[in-house]
Amino acid sequence: MPADDGWTTTTTSAAASAMTASRAGRPQLSVVDVILMLWRAKWIILLIAIPIIALAIAFAFTMKPEYQAVSRIQVTAGTERVFDPIVGSVQAQVLSQEEITESEIELMRSPVIADRVIQKLGLETIYPEVQAAMNKAPVANRPVIYEEAVVALQKNFYAGAAPKNPVIRTAFKHENPIIAADVLNTFIETYLEYRGEIFSRDDKGFLTAQRQTVAGKLSDTDDAIERFLTSNRIGDFDTEKSSVATLYANVTDELFKVQAAKIEVAGRLATTRAQLSMTEPTIDLNRETTHEQQLFDLKMQRAQLLGVYQPGTPQVQAVERQISEIEQLIAEQGTTGARVQRGPNELYQTLETRRTELEAESQALQLRFEELQRQKRTIEQRQLQLTRLEPDYQELLRDRAILIDQVRNLTVREEEERLKRSAAQADFENIQILEPARPPARGESKRKLIAAAGVLFGLGTGFIFALIWVFTRSTLPTAGSVARTSGLPVLASVRPVK
Repeated sequence: MPADDGWTTTTTSAAASAMTASRAGRPQLSVVDVILMLWRAKWIILLIAIPIIALAIAFAFTMKPEYQAVSRIQVTAGTERVFDPIVGSVQAQVLSQEEITESEIELMRSPVIADRVIQKLGLETIYPEVQAAMNKAPVANRPVIYEEAVVALQKNFYAGAAPKNPVIRTAFKHENPIIAADVLNTFIETYLEYRGEIFSRDDKGFLTAQRQTVAGKLSDTDDAIERFLTSNRIGDFDTEKSSVATLYANVTDELFKVQAAKIEVAGRLATTRAQLSMTEPTIDLNRETTHEQQLFDLKMQRAQLLGVYQPGTPQVQAVERQISEIEQLIAEQGTTGARVQRGPNELYQTLETRRTELEAESQALQLRFEELQRQKRTIEQRQLQLTRLEPDYQELLRDRAILIDQVRNLTVREEEERLKRSAAQADFENIQILEPARPPARGESKRKLIAAAGVLFGLGTGFIFALIWVFTRSTLPTAGSVARTSGLPVLASVRPVK
């Protein structure tokens, strides 16, 4: 290490850094150096700040005071705020107070209300400057200017409420206090009118249009059902189906009865034919002789005489002697000379008649059996036709039932809405104006605010320019800055004599 002879300066890292910064032209300034430099640059701050402050103050004095009219409205739940779905089984629900308040505030901010307020009071009353500019502007640009006036009216209108609070605070700012109150009262009046139009609109609305649409569909479905029944020769499908089923059951039952009767008649006919084959058509009716006839005649004569005379009288005895002689003669001659008489057999005739009747009955039963079979086939074909047609018919009936239910529900809802509209048109009992707007006695001026802002802006701008001046100069304001910048100790400093 070399010896320190008093002339040699040891170069440290700090000194090396300072020498490098000096060679780069960057003075090493401390906070005190900067403050000192800013104080020396106060003329720059004043030179820049004074014109800005003067302009701000001049502009502030041109600002006119604004008067704010205030009004308060209380809004609670009403029938118009009940959520009652048209379809489905969801129960009606009432909106919360916060939701009701927010929705009413949004309704107040509608540009429709602002437009109607301007139409009522006139643009020349609220914003005469805008009306004058509108009169001077070309016709094509007037709608744009008018919309700017609507936007300006909306900006100057305020509506708000605390959370879960039914009271809405409204306000409107204007240069004229009377106009401010008039505009705000007109704003509230127009809001109530517009609200009434929305919630009590008495025209063919959605429900009426839907009911008419569904009713038209129902009429088309009825026509389709009528065409379906007419084309298939059906008066009433259910009655026809029931009648066909009943006829089929009756015909089937009668067919079984006729079939049983045929078997019974066939058995009886077979038995009759067997009996008839074993029976002679003719038989001997009687065998009699001449003596027998005489004997018979005498007996008849005796019987007649006994009716007149007593037994033992000569007349009766004479006849009895003749009877005795004839009987003795018959006993001696036997049956010689007898006469045989033959005639039709009554049993054979009875069996023949029965056979004829059974054959006729069998033929009639056969014809009836065939007719019943034909009727059964016809009924079965009709049943098959009805079975094929039933799905289409049931689909039409389901569509009709659904449409009838929809028409009923829409009619009920339409009547309910009509009653709601009537009640709503009568009175909005859930809207109360707690405080109508009155012309404010004192206005709010922004002069102080603008002047303060101008002072702050002017001083800030001047300060920024002063900092720029400080950090762009290569002057070393103090001996410390010289030592830090050069890296050499300062032995003495001399203040210049003024």
